[in-house]
Order: sequence, then C-alpha cells, then structure tokens
Amino acid sequence: MAGFETVVRPAIVPNIRPSAAQKVVAFDDPGQGFAVIHGNPAKELNLTTTTSISISRNNGQEVERRVDRMRVYQMDDGGNINKDNFVDVEVANRLRVKDPTGRVTTYYRPAPSADNIEILKRDIIYNTPTGGAP
Repeated sequence: MAGFETVVRPAIVPNIRPSAAQKVVAFDDPGQGFAVIHGNPAKELNLTTTTSISISRNNGQEVERRVDRMRVYQMDDGGNINKDNFVDVEVANRLRVKDPTGRVTTYYRPAPSADNIEILKRDIIYNTPTGGAP
C-alpha cells in the first residue's frame, strides 16, 4: 500500500520555478564599493610651439611663343578625307618665359604629319612685349 506521504505530497523532480530575487545590501559608508585607481598625479600639458609653412611659386611671364599653323581636315572611319570640313589650329613648338631665375626656354615636339593635316605656316613668333599676336 502506498504511503501517506506519496499520496498527499507528490515529489516534483525538476525545479521549474525561478529563484527568488536576492536582496541588495545597503552600504553604511558612501565611499564603499567604488574602485580606486592609483597612478601618477595629473600634469597639465602645455604646447606653446607653433609651426607655419608657406610656399609660393611664380611660373613666370610668357615672353615669346613660336607656333606652327596647320589645317586639320575631317577624316571618316574608312580613311576618306573631306576637304570641305576643316579646323585651323596653332600648335606651340617653343615657349620662352621670364621668371625670377632668368629666361627659360621650353621646346615642344613638332606638329605631327598625317594625310588629313596640312601645314599652312611654320615658326610663327608671337612676341608679348612688342604687341602680341600679329
């Protein structure tokens, strides 16, 4: 026969109920419970050094320009040249510049030659101090 305890109070194997909240103990000392960090005393960092860098560059003034005047005709993908449609251009081949170190002369590659390019005039000089372009 079953015992009295088995009938009245059955055993529950796993405890499925959450545990009760734990009480927080109040501190008597307000400073208690805080971490204290020890180290070197704080010092003021004062940087009074300043640095300023300034760079200026003068490219100079153009004094003389030598150009080649040419006519470039329209060319289609097949290589056919249309002489009715063209553009006249001037290509610089030499520049003279006056800068603080003296006169500087820069030479450029001569104008290219091709089937659709016609040279009209070579070595046209534009002199800035004497009135510019002719």
